[in-house]
Amino acid sequence: MNIIYLYNKYLRSILCILLLLPVAGAAWAQEEAPTRISISIKAGTLDEALQALSRETALHFTYNPATARQVKTPATSFRRATVTHILTQLLQHSGLWFRLNGSQVLIYPQLQKKEDKQSPVVQMAVTPLLFTGMVTDERHKPLEFASIQVIEAGVQLATDEKGRFSVRIPTGIIRLHLNISYVGKQNIRETIDSAVFAAGKTFVMRELSLSLEGVQITATQKGNQSNSSILFDREAIEQSQAFSMADLLNNLPGKEIKVPDLHHVQTLTLRTAADNASAQNNSLGTAIIIDDILQSNNANMQNKNIGMYGKSTISQAGRGSFDVPFSGLDLRDIPVNNIERIEVISGIASARYGDITNGAVIIDRQAGKTPYQFNLGISGYSTQYSLSKGFNLGGKRGALNVSLNYLKSNEDPRNRIQQYARSNVGLMWTDYLARDVKNTLSVTLGFRDDNIKMDPEDNTAKMTYVKNYNLSVSNRTSITLHNKLLNNISLSMGYATGKQESYTQFAMNGNPKGIGDKDTTGIYEGYYIPGIFTAVDHIIGRPATFNANLGFSGTVHTGKLLHRLSAGGNLFVSANNGQGVIVDPLTPRYTNLSYQNQRPYSFDLLPALVNTGYYLQDNVNIRIGAHTLSLNAGLRMDVQNGWGTLQPRINSSYRLNERWELTFGYGVATKSPTMAYRYPAPAYFDIPLLQVYDPSPAKRVYLVYTEKYMQDNSHLKPMKARQFEWGIKYNSPVISSSLFAYYKHNRDGFSTAHEYRLFTLPVYDYKLVDDRITYWPTDSTITRAGLGLSTVANTTSSKDMGIEWFINTTKIKAIQTSFSLVSSFSFSRFSDSRQRVKLANDDASNLYRLWYGIYPPDRYKNWTLTSKLTTTTHIPRLGFFINVAADLFWQKKRVNLANSGELTGYTDLDGRYTPVLKPDVNNPIHQALGPYSIAEAENSEPFYFNIHLQVAKEIRQKIRFSVRAYNVFNILLNDYIEQNNSIRKLTTPVSLSGEISLKF
Repeated sequence: MNIIYLYNKYLRSILCILLLLPVAGAAWAQEEAPTRISISIKAGTLDEALQALSRETALHFTYNPATARQVKTPATSFRRATVTHILTQLLQHSGLWFRLNGSQVLIYPQLQKKEDKQSPVVQMAVTPLLFTGMVTDERHKPLEFASIQVIEAGVQLATDEKGRFSVRIPTGIIRLHLNISYVGKQNIRETIDSAVFAAGKTFVMRELSLSLEGVQITATQKGNQSNSSILFDREAIEQSQAFSMADLLNNLPGKEIKVPDLHHVQTLTLRTAADNASAQNNSLGTAIIIDDILQSNNANMQNKNIGMYGKSTISQAGRGSFDVPFSGLDLRDIPVNNIERIEVISGIASARYGDITNGAVIIDRQAGKTPYQFNLGISGYSTQYSLSKGFNLGGKRGALNVSLNYLKSNEDPRNRIQQYARSNVGLMWTDYLARDVKNTLSVTLGFRDDNIKMDPEDNTAKMTYVKNYNLSVSNRTSITLHNKLLNNISLSMGYATGKQESYTQFAMNGNPKGIGDKDTTGIYEGYYIPGIFTAVDHIIGRPATFNANLGFSGTVHTGKLLHRLSAGGNLFVSANNGQGVIVDPLTPRYTNLSYQNQRPYSFDLLPALVNTGYYLQDNVNIRIGAHTLSLNAGLRMDVQNGWGTLQPRINSSYRLNERWELTFGYGVATKSPTMAYRYPAPAYFDIPLLQVYDPSPAKRVYLVYTEKYMQDNSHLKPMKARQFEWGIKYNSPVISSSLFAYYKHNRDGFSTAHEYRLFTLPVYDYKLVDDRITYWPTDSTITRAGLGLSTVANTTSSKDMGIEWFINTTKIKAIQTSFSLVSSFSFSRFSDSRQRVKLANDDASNLYRLWYGIYPPDRYKNWTLTSKLTTTTHIPRLGFFINVAADLFWQKKRVNLANSGELTGYTDLDGRYTPVLKPDVNNPIHQALGPYSIAEAENSEPFYFNIHLQVAKEIRQKIRFSVRAYNVFNILLNDYIEQNNSIRKLTTPVSLSGEISLKF
């Protein structure tokens, strides 16, 4: 109590005095400016006069250009006059005044005396309309293109060539919260009180460095897009030693920090513990947005025939697949060296974001002058090089940023059979097309190669590669308006195109095989191919996507409430003009697989997917007693695949006091079906009717019946997600904490399942006549069962619920260390509405005329409980930090739900269905079909942990060394899986990763 009394009595007064010292110093500097100059100023505006004065002196002026252009100044000359005298004459009777601080001059509206409290004119004059500011570097040089986010006004601004910006202050606002960022600089978060509105302020940005106090090395919960969003700023990105976006996002709650894995696909899921189809749909609905442009995977069609293979892609046994047509983007393809800021939304996204169901990763890149920065990273057998530079083009040509990235990884350096390579080139040009019209043009070229070379000792001649080339061009235009209603108009457009090629081969050595390759339904003669050949799977796609976003923002008053309104629309177009599935009937990868064979399937005639969206959003603060309720409410309408969906979204927070805050969120979101689901290739059933092989072509025949099946998926609905989120936040000078609980229901998820068909076909006979074969139909027929066709439908549903708890301490000065603990519990329940089907074996089919058995739908639940404990020791004076991170996996489990695999019914070859209430051990049919799966798909992982250590040292803010040891204590833990008698590795041996960064 004594400490609080002393604080209230003395410290507040001392703080006020300290705050007034800069004002007094500025006034003293104004009085002590002794420089005298001679200048002639032409008649014109105050804006022109100040520019002329700036050219003649070393002074930098900060003012509102719109206001200065409205003030007329006469022609005048000054001879050996002080700057104070010149400015006094120029500003006389203008309603403006100045403040001089060294070489910085701030022009601001002059407060008038309240001579008549009843006069409305005087009252209006007292309230300043604009807040003006200047952003400089540590040498007091203005920074052009610094980004200023004004929370209360709901606008994003940028500084001009003199580092100036101005923001219209909405009526009734007594405080502004500014977030200022610039490429390569430490972010500034500052609160501006009304007392400073008229005077304005200069903000000095410091070069990012480990020598700075308060540098954020780990991710924080300070995002602006959602109540629970997580932010990675530039310093956290640099310290991550990430080889791709996947490594950085492993720091999210529930994820595992691990050695960079560049030889397996890395996709992102948010707030789910489910796996398999549910995890795929979660990833598909998690958006990656770069510079306001959605990086869509909707045009990816690098999959094999869905009807024949289901959701399958080109792969190699034992090494997996490298294509992701049914999930989100592969994060390995996204380098992080040119990224300034990443915000991860796992809760309720703003209404302006469409075509998402499970969250978004918002990536911002900025242009501006920066030194050269070269990075070399090594992790195991992976090496990454990156180089970036920001150029100020001078004059009014803006700024150009260039970034290069190259990465190569060998899975095993002893043979170099499997390699991964990635290269990226990025250009970003930012300029002002006109006053208050900022434009940013970005061009990115990328290449990725997953290559499994042929092993000289492998007689099967296996070889697989996946190569992607891509070009993306985007443009963002922002128009700032000094208008009471409309503040900003933004237009962003992005176009991406490329080539995707997937290839695999396998040497076949067998008997001759019969082939049918007609594209129509009917009976015809096929032919035989040799049994020795190199089988090939080959797909070439040329995806192209276009995204356009138009937005308007402004402010409106209703009574005492200030509404920050935004509205706009989105357009998403996806197309693919590739050669498609390339099939040579002489070299098929699989022949007559379940009576099916592939045919060539071209993508170039497929219609484009066109989706549109529209939104309206209102941000408003409502006073409830002594507290404030912040409400961000929006409504979105998306039209996807012909389905329209209204999507209300709400993020709200209720501040109880300076330390405690309650939050609530609710939102609905949808995800369009992709081209891979929407336009599957036709399926072909090739059923042999007569097979006679002889070395002599005249004595052999392969008579086949082909039925072509075209899937029409125009009925597919978009996936739909509904999420609730509750939270409580606590902030104090010593500790901060936040606790979020969520419930998310995803329905109408995309899935594939087999449907079986029964064919009754004629029986053919043959004979040899003059050494030539002759055949004819008999009066008999034969029934062919076991012909399965995989179809796409909206049949899956998942319910995810969980808790995320964040605890962070400020740095304890005595040990220069801060602590962070993030715990996550996630529970998921998955179900598929379609029943499962299992074919009867040949013996059961012949003996009992069984076709297939029917079993309950796939339903299971998963849950995980994890914690991430991090300690960061940062000593700015030494430019040094040590980071220790421990991943704790308390429990991970999967359990089947009311699903013992028991038979519920069966269908015979005559198409008759017989229900089974309870399987009878004495019933031979029940015994012949048996349960769906003998080994239940249940598994559990025991408690285990993993500890990682990172050390970094910076020398003179130019050279930085960083080393990380994964599983630093080399604790090796394994788990025995009883179901399949195998061993699962929970941790991997210790691995070192290092990085050198040079700035010059």
